[in-house]
Amino acid sequence: MPGSNTLIATVPSHPRAVSGTRISPATLGLIAVFAVLGTILMLAGLALGAIVQLLASCAALGALTAAVLAGGRRLGALLSSAMNNPQQ
Repeated sequence: MPGSNTLIATVPSHPRAVSGTRISPATLGLIAVFAVLGTILMLAGLALGAIVQLLASCAALGALTAAVLAGGRRLGALLSSAMNNPQQ
């Protein structure tokens, strides 16, 4: 409201966020794999810091790979549309 001194504002919410979020079974599976791998490495005698560093590196490589693939798909779609619509 004009002239109002309050700092309270309403923030629009996304319908999917309001209805609740669920973790996909694939995500749960990946979390379980990392937990099991970390447990096995700890039982094998690897230091906790080394386990965390190894698993974090694996997660970073996975995220980088996913980002590259998503970008590659977009680039491929862009090139494909450019080849299908050549400029005269």
